[in-house]
Amino acid sequence: MNTTQNNEVDTLKHQSNIGRLNDVSIHSWYRFVYAYSDRVITGLADEFGITQDDLILDPFNGTGTTALAAKKLGIDAIGTDTSPASVLSAHVKTNWDVDLDEFRERRTELLDTLEPIFRQISSEDNKTLSDFTDEEEEEISLEKYDFSEPEKTPKGWLSEKPLKKMKVLRYHVEEMPDDEVTDLFKLAMIAILPEDVGNVRFGPEATRDRKQEGDKDVLMFFEQKLRQMEDDLEKVQRTMHKDDVQLGDVEIIQGDARKIGDKLKEESELLNSEKHEGEIDYLITSPPYPAEHDYTRNQRLELIWLGAADSNKELQKIKKSNIRSHTKNIYVADDEGEQVNIRENDHIDEIVTKMENYIEEENVSHGFGNYYPRVIEEYFAGMQHHFEQVYDIMAPGGKAAYVVGDSGSYWQFEVPTAKILGELAENRVGFADTEINLWRNMAATTADYDDIKENILILTMPEE
Repeated sequence: MNTTQNNEVDTLKHQSNIGRLNDVSIHSWYRFVYAYSDRVITGLADEFGITQDDLILDPFNGTGTTALAAKKLGIDAIGTDTSPASVLSAHVKTNWDVDLDEFRERRTELLDTLEPIFRQISSEDNKTLSDFTDEEEEEISLEKYDFSEPEKTPKGWLSEKPLKKMKVLRYHVEEMPDDEVTDLFKLAMIAILPEDVGNVRFGPEATRDRKQEGDKDVLMFFEQKLRQMEDDLEKVQRTMHKDDVQLGDVEIIQGDARKIGDKLKEESELLNSEKHEGEIDYLITSPPYPAEHDYTRNQRLELIWLGAADSNKELQKIKKSNIRSHTKNIYVADDEGEQVNIRENDHIDEIVTKMENYIEEENVSHGFGNYYPRVIEEYFAGMQHHFEQVYDIMAPGGKAAYVVGDSGSYWQFEVPTAKILGELAENRVGFADTEINLWRNMAATTADYDDIKENILILTMPEE
């Protein structure tokens, strides 16, 4: 970590980078419903005095907000996530050295291939202008395409014709070389699925939206997304070459946050570089918190189109690598709570006891209600394991910031998430100087519960 003497100079350099790149909308290439603003990262970077010699980690990286903001600031960053869709997004958003000439050539070829096929699919069972003329457009054979709906697609999320078009698009994207140029096409493909093509709405869980059903202009949406990517990359590359902007190095890795230290020691070139010597200096992230938010469901279409959720086994593999934050990713073999005797924490024991009593008193025997106490136990035990792994790789004096919400999802029993996490991190792991700062109030997802607090929990690694 840099000395205080250097902080002011380096922070000004960061702001210069931001000023030159602030008209670039790379964040919006693909967003996740629970993503937070990059202003959190830039604000904390200023507050902590993070410099260009430091290394930031985001172990719940999502679609890449922290990694992208750090790159703009000129700070090295590592982002990890369990979702292949999120890993692809973060990787593409932070890779700006793409050959745009090659991109344009492939885009032209791909769009020219897709246009007549999509037009033919849209005209199926419909009268077209050619039906009333002597000129007949030659019919394209579609025999090579598999138009069956993928097994794990939620019912009604894709209408018949958009489904066919997306299957054709995936077929041709998969025929491209496996390289960073093709990754742009993959990201554009999955980005338009929930945003424009699918019959999906988020409130906050992903559900079927019958109002959106019917044919969609998939080609237009896909072309618009590719054009946005091209425009942003042109601006970035022009700024990089013209102004000699200093950017941070970024590394994106797929991994379980509960094993983050071991994973990075084995795979991270940045962590193990001469510059960073096996230590992270800061952590900025927004982990899940106990609530019924199934992250794999909200990214279901994207995971399917990347071939990462073609079966229950593949889907469960992703779910099992996540912190247990909802009832749909609780499994029989889960025992982290027992491993660390998590109920020895008074707040956790009080909450779990209330839930167990409620189940008995109300004779709760159906649905997911019986799993609520286990979610609380497994969530906080998983986060304790995560803190232990972070503690193992954080530099003395380093700081970790967690944007996390309180919860009232389970029978409106209050779960002060940040407070409990702070207790575990300080009393069980060894972090010091715990702070909890209110970030914002969020509307609760249940009508009977008041607004919930989203806080920033700040942990400090003790000085040697």
